[in-house]
Amino acid sequence: MTTIILAEKPSQAKEYAQAMAKQTKKNGYFEIEDELFPEGAAVTYGFGHLVDLLLPKDYAAHHAKWSLENLPIFPETMQYNVSKDKMPQFNIVKKLLQDANRIIIATDCDREGELIAWLIIQQAGIKKGDKQVQRLWINSLEKEAIRKGFVNLKDANDTYPKFMEAQTRQMSDWLVGMNLSPLYTLSLQEKGTQGTFPIGRVQTPTLMMVYRRQKEIKQFQSKDYFELELQGNNNGRPWKATLKENQKFDTKQNYTAFLQSKQLQEGSQEVCVADIQMQEKETASPRLFSLSALQVAMSKQQKASPKQTLEAVQHLYEKKWLTYPRTDSVYITENEFAYLLEKKKDYQSLLAIQQDLNNTEQRTRYVNSKKVQEHHAIIPTKTIPKPSDLKALPPLEKNIYELVTRTTLAMFADPFRYEETIIDLLAKELAFVTKGKVERSPGWKSILKEPAEKQKEEQEAMLPALEKGTLISMELQAAAKKTHPPKPFTEGTLIQAMKQAGKELDTDQAQAILKEVEGIGTEATRADVIERLKAQAYIVVAKNQLEVTAKGQQLGRVLEDDKLFSSAEMTAAWEKDLRSIGEEVLTQEVFLKRIRHLVKQYIKQVPETLQKISQSDEWKDVQQQVQAASSIGNCPVCGRSIVDKGAFYGCEGYLDNPSCSFSISKKIRGKALGKRDLTALLSKGSTNVIKGFTSKAGKSFDAQLKIEDGKVQFVFPKR
Repeated sequence: MTTIILAEKPSQAKEYAQAMAKQTKKNGYFEIEDELFPEGAAVTYGFGHLVDLLLPKDYAAHHAKWSLENLPIFPETMQYNVSKDKMPQFNIVKKLLQDANRIIIATDCDREGELIAWLIIQQAGIKKGDKQVQRLWINSLEKEAIRKGFVNLKDANDTYPKFMEAQTRQMSDWLVGMNLSPLYTLSLQEKGTQGTFPIGRVQTPTLMMVYRRQKEIKQFQSKDYFELELQGNNNGRPWKATLKENQKFDTKQNYTAFLQSKQLQEGSQEVCVADIQMQEKETASPRLFSLSALQVAMSKQQKASPKQTLEAVQHLYEKKWLTYPRTDSVYITENEFAYLLEKKKDYQSLLAIQQDLNNTEQRTRYVNSKKVQEHHAIIPTKTIPKPSDLKALPPLEKNIYELVTRTTLAMFADPFRYEETIIDLLAKELAFVTKGKVERSPGWKSILKEPAEKQKEEQEAMLPALEKGTLISMELQAAAKKTHPPKPFTEGTLIQAMKQAGKELDTDQAQAILKEVEGIGTEATRADVIERLKAQAYIVVAKNQLEVTAKGQQLGRVLEDDKLFSSAEMTAAWEKDLRSIGEEVLTQEVFLKRIRHLVKQYIKQVPETLQKISQSDEWKDVQQQVQAASSIGNCPVCGRSIVDKGAFYGCEGYLDNPSCSFSISKKIRGKALGKRDLTALLSKGSTNVIKGFTSKAGKSFDAQLKIEDGKVQFVFPKR
């Protein structure tokens, strides 16, 4: 066997193998026979990341426990290992790679895929240049796309800089997380806090977005104001015109004085139609979907989290119905346009779209090869599901497939055409204006099925038929209004904000960098960042809106004045340098040296910053909120609060002087304890029967938990 194809995961390897003439399943790989590989080949795989960076404790035993005295943690050489549970598969992959004459990297076609593949290759003892290494680069798992990709392999040297970029990102995130997480956690604990406070290059600025928005909403004070309007009636349907200069009045006295200066008063007016402008207009269909745009759409339409949307579209990719999901592009190339045009009627038949789709010219709004870098937009593949298969999908997957396909087909539809009317009105010399539109042809809108509410809004904007120079009767009124706070983030709007982050930055350069790299995080990682913030109890979802927890507010208050972590500025600078590494302009060594310098600065300044903040009344208020939110009950030994200690729940006096050693593990015999069970255990002394504990022999059993003599014991139900 001379060629080894390295896939990212088993399901991907299976797709590659099934695209060949013959395949045989072996332990940890597939043997394949095909004309593409006359010398023979095998497809093996990782489980995503087979190889990970060592933890601090792996470098030195004293790092097993966090200590401010042990910071900073700067390994002389950052090393990798394979976890015990993944070692059997790694050993299979290692032997295959070592025996191969040629290696084809066939992991996901992105930076993370490069990282996964090269770490496995290097951990197997193979250095760059030892063997011929090529790269499979495809956007679809269809058999035709796979085979075409293997015919047109890239030289792996072409994409290797992306590995260096990804590895540098990984190492820098390790240096920040492994140093600043204990730094902030231990420093905060010295000020009386509980729990751990993970810090991250992307997740922390993201948290600060939500924190600042929530604080802005809380501090917002609504103000009354008035706007002058002319109100009319069009066959029972109201319409209105507003002041052309769009003035607002903070009191009734002010707008009354304004009217008097114009020799006007409220009530019925004789109004002159000063001018009417009518123009035929049209709008093109929406752009094709990137992952973040799809996540925003699904959050709005289905209240789906970004993670749920990513998982659903990934399933559709693995079914070969949609193209590669982790893309930031909204464009396709001429090749994709050609097959979409060929399959257009088949998509129409599947979705029962009768409309003629005759716009078959390529338009740069959708087709632009120059703007497609790693991956094109998410579109349907040539493999079209049967109606019964589409109907059998989970609701979210079905909705995603239909929306992506309808949006793609809308590219071939006529534009939405309407007539826009702008009417200028004069009440004496005071100018008002109103706009309205009349639909002439729905075009693509009939394919995308816009919500009824939006259609109703557009209908209500229809204006009466008027003639220039005529006089009409209208009511002049002052509409009382209020200013409104910004809306809380949803997971969808947070994804959008992450992608657009940087608008608030001070320098044009920082804004330009973030615009080019499309904000903070990547299409592939933004959903995971939000999930991490939820898992770390920094934010929660309540009625589809994101709220910062008391714990998140604590960290937010500490970082509020920090220019690096409190905004996207750090990410702007980092992304510029990381991109330079991918372009082979900057070296990994130089970048990591800068990160180490940054970490040293923080180790010096954080304790000083916390000392100042901890003396403020605002900090004391936040501390009280945290204590109230984190307590799950009272200690059965000493009566103090039981709080989250990170890996377990324990008395707030745990290891204090005088100390109380009462604690409860978050997971007992393989069973994670819910807050309801813990509350019952502390308030009543015992729980109801809990199902799903696992014995030492690996058998499942049910039992109650009970506190006896300050310890948690099992109570088995009587039979």
